[in-house]
Amino acid sequence: MKLSEPLENYLKEIYELEESKGRAKVVDLISSFNISPGTISKALFRLEQMGMIDRGEGGMRLTEDGRRVAERLVRAHRLSERLLTDVLGVDWVRSHELAHRLEHIWPEDVLDRIDEVLGRPRTCPHGHPISGRAKMNGELLANAVTGPYRVSAILKEEEWILRGADKLGLRPESAISVKREGDLIYLMQEGRDILVPTELAKQILVRAERDERA
Repeated sequence: MKLSEPLENYLKEIYELEESKGRAKVVDLISSFNISPGTISKALFRLEQMGMIDRGEGGMRLTEDGRRVAERLVRAHRLSERLLTDVLGVDWVRSHELAHRLEHIWPEDVLDRIDEVLGRPRTCPHGHPISGRAKMNGELLANAVTGPYRVSAILKEEEWILRGADKLGLRPESAISVKREGDLIYLMQEGRDILVPTELAKQILVRAERDERA
């Protein structure tokens, strides 16, 4: 059976949930796609029948076939984002939205060519690994202490998160200076302390500069 675009989207989301949380749950999919439990239940039943996922009490996981499809989609999505931002100059919010459509249409040989032309990038513009060339490591900005850090990745690529991060200069590989006061996180920029909204700080992965290796 041929996978429809919505079913491919579910596989990709399961993959990314496994990547970020270690496992995927039905409630996560309902939240991500803003759909009814009945709709997701039917979709998961189809994916299970097609041998793309295994389901259990703790959630679901991709089978070997499901992972192969999901990895192709994720690679296509992240390379599309790189193409749009690095070559065409599209902003990183719109590039993420457009990549959702492009990921379904690129043939494998075209993807290989895009990868080559881009110089085989390690991550997408938001810091997520491409083809296992990098790892998302570090800690949440919300948990950081006072000191110098470097941004590793933006966890959830939602518009409000990307726009908020961009406004504060929280792009991957950007050097930042953090000041912590109780539960509040500030960025020290040009002599000013700029408050980072708590919910935004929970979506930014950073690594301490003192842990950097030359």
